[in-house]
Amino acid sequence: MSETVYQQHAYRSNQVPPQKPRPEKTLAQRLLSAGQRMLPWSRPTQTVSTRTAQVSPSQWQKMKTIAPNQECFWNEQTLEGLTGNIWVRVYLVFSGLAKVTILYLTPIAIFSVFLTSFIAGGIDGMIRFITGYFLYVIIPCSIIWGQFELYNRGYWKPKLLSKLLDARKLFELNRRTGMVTLYKRGGKVRYSYPFVEFDCILATTPSQQGLVNYSLLLAHRYSGSMHGVPLGVLVTPHETVAEYYRLWNMIQCYMDVTQPLPDILLLEEARPKDPTTAAYDQQTGRNPRYWRDMSDDAYAEAITQIEAKQSKMSETGPEIDIFTKAS
Repeated sequence: MSETVYQQHAYRSNQVPPQKPRPEKTLAQRLLSAGQRMLPWSRPTQTVSTRTAQVSPSQWQKMKTIAPNQECFWNEQTLEGLTGNIWVRVYLVFSGLAKVTILYLTPIAIFSVFLTSFIAGGIDGMIRFITGYFLYVIIPCSIIWGQFELYNRGYWKPKLLSKLLDARKLFELNRRTGMVTLYKRGGKVRYSYPFVEFDCILATTPSQQGLVNYSLLLAHRYSGSMHGVPLGVLVTPHETVAEYYRLWNMIQCYMDVTQPLPDILLLEEARPKDPTTAAYDQQTGRNPRYWRDMSDDAYAEAITQIEAKQSKMSETGPEIDIFTKAS
């Protein structure tokens, strides 16, 4: 089954096609690459970055309850790097105001009108106010809030609204095809190349406060493109160098179809759908709901134990030379 799922160009760390030597850098490229380090290719281990998309079991269950049809950005086939846009913030503000108006302001307004009418003894003004309030406040707010709830739960997504509000895709790593794709604005493909043709770069830039900021990216080795794949969006900002090494190891593990998927909460639901991982879990007897059935406290303790264990281990596996045939 795995042979039909994983395509010919899927990445296999034990069968790396020998790569052409890196081309010589121009003077401009050497100047621009100052302060950068190239992370090594290696046979990946099950070391993970615990800073990747930190979600607790209760948050995961809540997301699945609210939006059962919503696909995770990371699954058995693809890892998508996403970014939001300003229209999402505007949409959230308006839907939030509509919700507050319906749930809190409306009862106060109606109670005040009833109290005023009772004291003043006039009912005509109360009827006019309630009619106008219903037509011009309750109905519009109900439409805005109701549409938001339906959209958020994945039940109603008009194409125009989805195009406006859906997170913009920055890049895609495809485990089954072994391809890495970078997107332009508007969803157009900037380029798409095999995973093994990329170098992983850890770049450093000084902040305004004099601190060092790190960014992790994949740079295509042969095209000369100045646009990299921003892997750093997958972790919380201002991480240690070791955490970026762990992230690179986890990415290599994810793309390597000879290895099971990284054992993290985000990918637990996808594990039975990946042939290599399903076979590994069956062999090891892994609890298929190990992470999802944990309490938040138990999950936090498990993450702490992983971090303590990994602090005494190498962040990556044994290095491999991708420019010669793997042994």
